Amino acid sequence: MEDLLKGAYDLHIHTAPDVVQRKCGDLELARRLVHRGMAGCAIKNHYFDTAVRAKLLQEQFPQLRVAGGVTLNRSVGGVNPDAVERSAQAGGKLVWFPTLEARSYQQYQHRNEPSADLSRFLSVCDEKGNLLPQALEVLDVATRHQMVVGTGHIGADEGMALVRAAAERGCTVVLTHADNPADCYSIQQQQEAVALGAYVEHSFFTTYHNRTSIEEIARQIRAVGCEHVLLTTDFGQLNSLYSDEGMEEYARVLMTQGFTAKELGIMMRQVPERLLEGMSSAD
Repeated sequence: MEDLLKGAYDLHIHTAPDVVQRKCGDLELARRLVHRGMAGCAIKNHYFDTAVRAKLLQEQFPQLRVAGGVTLNRSVGGVNPDAVERSAQAGGKLVWFPTLEARSYQQYQHRNEPSADLSRFLSVCDEKGNLLPQALEVLDVATRHQMVVGTGHIGADEGMALVRAAAERGCTVVLTHADNPADCYSIQQQQEAVALGAYVEHSFFTTYHNRTSIEEIARQIRAVGCEHVLLTTDFGQLNSLYSDEGMEEYARVLMTQGFTAKELGIMMRQVPERLLEGMSSAD
């Protein structure tokens, strides 16, 4: 299993400092990745831009490729093109649409509370399902700076609207943890997304914490093909494994579903490298 981690990436990790306690900080994460022979990572925060943190970590660990970026929750002004522009200027490579403050995510979290007031939370579409002007501006900024766009925790219909608009612009989109019950994409939606040039992310978080079975993950991967899939952990929680441990365990359980070392290499090395190369070309 050590060989499977050699050269692997985890492009979805939550580290300290953060507004909640995390499994480890940036430095400990980097040391662990180097020790396991992994090639790089992306550090994510729901509320703060991680571009500068990633750049500092990259300087201290030149053998790694480290990416950061901005998540468009209320602390950065919501769906805010200016925040994306500044992140890109600081070296940000990724932009995620709203996550914990996405209205659709909050609707799922409060699905048993029909009277809950969710008006303060964020959507990327209007009542008719059309993308808001500022969401289109975010895609324009991301395209100009060759940032990779993650759909975050917005609903699948909203995410597909982003995919279609991004395809018109030549912007790369990743369906963030597409199997998560809070924002899950159907097989048909995933197939349409990859046909338009998007990638599908599957994070070990949903399987490790019993949200989505490994059998369902395998079914979804087979439906679109490994060459369109990015494996990550989405770890950083105190009750989760470390990122390197999570990637190793994810590989192990996917092998029980018939995936080969070559196929895992595509999803853990080749696809993230392809995404990072696209980001690097803007430098």
